[in-house]
Amino acid sequence: MANAINLPDYLNQQGFDPDLIQAMTPLFRVRDYQKGEILLPQGENTKVVCLILQGVVRGFYLDAAGADITKCFSQTGDWCCIYNLLDDGPSEYGIEALADCQVAQISVPVLRQAFDEAPVLRDLYEKLFRQAFIISDEKGLAFQRLPAKERYLEFVANYPDLAGQIRQEYIASYIGVTPSSLSRIKREL
Repeated sequence: MANAINLPDYLNQQGFDPDLIQAMTPLFRVRDYQKGEILLPQGENTKVVCLILQGVVRGFYLDAAGADITKCFSQTGDWCCIYNLLDDGPSEYGIEALADCQVAQISVPVLRQAFDEAPVLRDLYEKLFRQAFIISDEKGLAFQRLPAKERYLEFVANYPDLAGQIRQEYIASYIGVTPSSLSRIKREL
């Protein structure tokens, strides 16, 4: 997994000026989570947006039959929960730490207020939202067009560090197969 990132350094790399970095940094709450800990429970109205400073998390939901479905992965340097900015209702999915993590969280109301005061922040959000949309759209197309083996290879190409480090059942549900099917796919490669 990637080395930890520093919040002020990250904001600097995104084009924030030093005064804005100094003003924004205290608005974030840095939290540590242990592997297996839930950052955001599905169905709760916890309105935060998170930057993964170190570690890896997964977005997941329980379907109508109670099956645990992995929706997405976020690693060091990635944002998660950005959909909380769009919807004021309960979260459609939960977030779980797949490794010990350090996360910088900012509340949605605070972030929305900051948008009005710092256009560069809104630009960052729009960039992140576009990226999230593209990833989601590409995953949807892959499910429609690609066989399971190709979906697994695409997962490995997109998340090379994760394939051997997280539970295979999470990868299987992410690519839409059973764990036994994933084992068969891996044996065939």
